[in-house]
Amino acid sequence: MPLTVDNIGQSDAVKPAGSHAFQPLTVDGSRIRVLAIDDNEEFRNLTTELLEPFGFEVIAEANPVRALEKFAREKDKFQLVLLDYYMPQLDGAKTFECLKKLKPDVKVIIVSSAEELQLRQILAQHQIDGYIRKPFHIQEALHIIRHVMGKLTEKPVAH
Repeated sequence: MPLTVDNIGQSDAVKPAGSHAFQPLTVDGSRIRVLAIDDNEEFRNLTTELLEPFGFEVIAEANPVRALEKFAREKDKFQLVLLDYYMPQLDGAKTFECLKKLKPDVKVIIVSSAEELQLRQILAQHQIDGYIRKPFHIQEALHIIRHVMGKLTEKPVAH
């Protein structure tokens, strides 16, 4: 089940990079590289400003077609995509499908102002790792990102 602000515990504190409570690192110890795809310039800038102090490297793109071209060239360098669902050139569903064809294991979180019911319908149709509803609090967004990215380092459970 995808993670949302509603279905995760709020007990973990979120602290900036350098803190032991939140370390956005990949398995090999490098920074998590995020591709943020959103047609709203203000939101792209805000996403970058909010995430970089927490140790993320954020590459923001307005045009989903250009974002997919960049992703295709550098897919092994991205671990996470923050994807707006409603965009003019190419919607989130098609963009998501292209991302997964290029790199099936990339983590994708929908970041949208869609109503809760619409988001649940989107999640039912696609294997999205989580969603963050705009507007959001940075602590909530980081909590969801941390849980989704925690799947990178989780070992398979033996039954």
